[in-house]
Amino acid sequence: MDLKIACDNRTEQVSVPEKNLLGVLQPNRFETPFCDINSAISKAAQEAKNFIADSHRILVLLNDYTRPTPNEPILKLLEEELNKRDTKYLICLGTHRQAKEEELKNIIGEEILERIKGRIIQHDCRDRPSLYFLGKTRFGTEVELNRALIWAERIITINSIEPHYFAGYTGGRKCFIPGIAGIKTIAQNHNLLLHPASAPFSLKENPVHLDMTEAARMVPKPVFSIQLVQDSKHNLLSVHCGDLFTSFEKACLDAYKVFAVPLKEKADIILSVLQTPYTINFYQSQRAVEFAIPALKPNGIQITVSPCYDGVGNDDFVIVLQSCSTPDELLNMKPPEVLGWHKAARLARIMQKAQLYTVMPGVKDDLIKSVFMHPFSSIQAALDSALEKLGKNATIYIITDAGSLVPVVT
Repeated sequence: MDLKIACDNRTEQVSVPEKNLLGVLQPNRFETPFCDINSAISKAAQEAKNFIADSHRILVLLNDYTRPTPNEPILKLLEEELNKRDTKYLICLGTHRQAKEEELKNIIGEEILERIKGRIIQHDCRDRPSLYFLGKTRFGTEVELNRALIWAERIITINSIEPHYFAGYTGGRKCFIPGIAGIKTIAQNHNLLLHPASAPFSLKENPVHLDMTEAARMVPKPVFSIQLVQDSKHNLLSVHCGDLFTSFEKACLDAYKVFAVPLKEKADIILSVLQTPYTINFYQSQRAVEFAIPALKPNGIQITVSPCYDGVGNDDFVIVLQSCSTPDELLNMKPPEVLGWHKAARLARIMQKAQLYTVMPGVKDDLIKSVFMHPFSSIQAALDSALEKLGKNATIYIITDAGSLVPVVT
């Protein structure tokens, strides 16, 4: 069977034995949103205006360029009121590099960006003077957040909700950790991720989520939250607003309907094809691995396809993996408070039961090999190698938008 497999703007013709193919998994489709979107946005904007009514110093928290959050329609409705006050816009970068001009346009909207450019703060997790210590969680995480929180009288957050491979979901409390946290805080929180409950869609006993939530409750100023759920084409499906924690929980219920794809069986091989914005670098591409694993048989092969336009991205996890001779060696280490260990440890644990292949033109083969993965120049070459290794009867799933669905085996 010949299939055209598209990754961003590049397409490859791939031959897949029909008898091996269990299915081509695609994101769930919804003909209509879960609510009247225009009314929901207007309601959220009005409630936000009421929230800031008697306040002068307003801080707006916005997702960074790795999250496709549709901020512009909401910011347009709020702009007049925000301009009457001393308003700052804080980009929740976590450990990511600063946003480029084009990325800021995508985050904020080109017209609004020109008008507010001088009021934008790009968070820097390594800038100690910009951080403020709020306390320690019961998990031992020392919570240092951007001190703009202390400057502000009121805080507005706008987040998009998608599955997250160890926090359960993005959004909500995540705008504080890792969004505007110090690097030590992020490392301490993320080092909780080897717990079995630290997984996509998992919140109840997930220590990463619980730790983030406890930290978010330390924020000493009132917070108004706007939580958005989109489909894989970035069409807005629902809007929840108000209390940070309640709006997040409601949005997560919608996000599960969007991103969870039920399956009856696992496969020997999973081909995971990423799409924008998750194709930016090697660091972001790990989500393809994590989201595929629930549907992969033990000792199977997972193949990630991503251009990685920006190369590796944050390379801390690469350095950690390169410091070990085997994945097992890394997992036998005492977790250091070093950013990158968490991602490296997750990958190492996956490598104990699966082989990871890559088709990533933007990352050098030698680097891929140095972190115990197997690079290929084309999708066809990777598939052929996987079938040769696992045998002519090996079963295959193809995931066409690997950042926008998580298979759930029922």
